[in-house]
Amino acid sequence: MPTIVACPQCRVPAEITERFSLPSTDGPVAHVAVGCAAGHHFRMPADRLPAHPPAPQRASLAASPAVARPTVGGG
Repeated sequence: MPTIVACPQCRVPAEITERFSLPSTDGPVAHVAVGCAAGHHFRMPADRLPAHPPAPQRASLAASPAVARPTVGGG
């Protein structure tokens, strides 16, 4: 099951695609790789992720506009 978070840049839904740790002078630091629906990608410390997950996206209830097609008239 993917972990969904808010994109750090644009706040749209993003998925954590990788978890890893990097060494530091204070010991290992947990990091994540994040990719969002808008195309942003980050590798960042896990503690820098936004605190709240993104709000669920509502599906558009508006119908798509009808496409006007020219009619071929006979004369």
